Amino acid sequence: MPRLIVRATPSHADSIVELTRLRTTIGRSARNDLCVEDPFTSRLHAEVRRQGDNFWLSDLGSANGTYLNGQRVAAPLQLRDRDRIRLGETEIEYSERADTAPASGRTSILLSDSQPMAAPEATIVAQARNSASNVLSSIDASRTQIAPAPGRTAAAAQDDSLAIISRVSLTLLSPLSLDETMENVLDCVFSAIAADRAYALLLESAGPGGESTLVCKAIKSRSGAPTSLDQVEISRSITEQVLRQGTSVLTSDAQHDPRFQEHRSIALSGIRSVMAVPFSVEGRVLGMIYVDSPFATNRFTERDLQLLTLIAGVAAIRIENVHLLEVQAEKKRLADELVLASEIQLRLHPASAPPIQNYDLIGVSFPCHEVGGDYYDFIAKRDGRFIVALGDVSGKGTAAALLMSSVHASVRAQATTRLSAAEIVSEINQYIYDNTPSNRYVTLFYSELDARTNELTYINAGHNAPILVRATGEVTRLDIGGFPVGITPFGDYREGWAQINKGDVLVIYSDGASESLDEQGEEFGEARLIEIVQKHRHRTAAGIRDRIDEALTQFVGKAKTVDDLTLVIVKRKTDD
Repeated sequence: MPRLIVRATPSHADSIVELTRLRTTIGRSARNDLCVEDPFTSRLHAEVRRQGDNFWLSDLGSANGTYLNGQRVAAPLQLRDRDRIRLGETEIEYSERADTAPASGRTSILLSDSQPMAAPEATIVAQARNSASNVLSSIDASRTQIAPAPGRTAAAAQDDSLAIISRVSLTLLSPLSLDETMENVLDCVFSAIAADRAYALLLESAGPGGESTLVCKAIKSRSGAPTSLDQVEISRSITEQVLRQGTSVLTSDAQHDPRFQEHRSIALSGIRSVMAVPFSVEGRVLGMIYVDSPFATNRFTERDLQLLTLIAGVAAIRIENVHLLEVQAEKKRLADELVLASEIQLRLHPASAPPIQNYDLIGVSFPCHEVGGDYYDFIAKRDGRFIVALGDVSGKGTAAALLMSSVHASVRAQATTRLSAAEIVSEINQYIYDNTPSNRYVTLFYSELDARTNELTYINAGHNAPILVRATGEVTRLDIGGFPVGITPFGDYREGWAQINKGDVLVIYSDGASESLDEQGEEFGEARLIEIVQKHRHRTAAGIRDRIDEALTQFVGKAKTVDDLTLVIVKRKTDD
């Protein structure tokens, strides 16, 4: 796995970052994938991006530059094994081999989606060994409580008991499926107890809000012709006592036991001796083992009940671990899907802004979850103008990300037409309205910049009004447009116009900037954003971006991030 090795400084040891993401950002801001505490690096300094099997290094408009093997990075450069990257006073080595780990005692940094996980089966086996050891210890401590079978000594009974539990423990440690485990448990039951028929039954959830259902997982019969799994019937009284009360059942003559008189199948089948014990872990009942015999009364003894209870106790550990494995596997599947979705979404954002003569552009987006609902794009039109767009989908997470991809596709499709800005946004509105639920919508700022005339034509469809800070410090809010797209059909949108003069700065942002909350619940607000842009309007677009990020980070403090953050900054240079 290719990695970055951040070389040691007087105050920090070497560290490793595995390049598992499509894009790995580097800088002083905590929003980066790799945060470096170097005063000479910018907050968003550089990035390493995967393209096919190769990785490329790009500068993100840093103040002091990014250097690769001593050469300043002006355009993306492909990384090769042992290349040296320098940002400020920080030296980073790119390595394609796994034998370049830091020296002993140094630190490894792993990105959030690549945290090492113990092999599930190894974890389960370790838990199983501990649990089996505890069960065997409890058996050893209670040897005198297990009564010997008729004609056998207490010592022989104890040896038999330990042999049985050892066999069940081995079953528990084996990497078997749940159904295979249940069948092996019943084999152990038959080797220990003179039962004619045995069932292993588990409680299975019927879904959110539904009651659990008792499902037969395995059957064993000495007759060789077991009942079908879906035809198993157990007395309601037995299931009530075992599953709800968590207690065991032992009867020597079910035909005359008043607890089972309501269950006709017992009478019709001539069942005599019955035992049932719960599969229980830490007070939670997972199911039950049921055994019976139709041929004799007094077939089962207290000793049999004790053995069956011990078998069920050990087996319950495996059942619980199998469930945990299934949950873990499902979580990993969802996590892998989110990583893939995040990578797909990142590819929808432009890797860099297009070069526009006399203009400095930059865009950045940080989702608050693995995927987000913010969208931005730069698109060159055939007539020489450039589309600059930013949108914010209602809601968060996967649903918002899916709608965001629809907005991206719709804007890209309309960019090839000769329609006016108002007509394009109307078409996007109709598409989103026709293809999304009624409770979903998108706030969208769509604009077209003509660098020849320095005129910006725009539509603000319900979005936070971008701020145009003039070189003089005067502020204009771009708020002409209409409703958010997707709310109503046949939207009527009005076009707005703005002249971009030398030194003017346009900041387009999502509400993750203005609505960021500090630890007391106060919003950052538009006024603070305007003040920062006014104060730093003489900087580059990247410099203004960094000052906004710095102010937001200081304002938010330790408060939790609650929304996606996206910024697009367009500045007309003063030296054109």
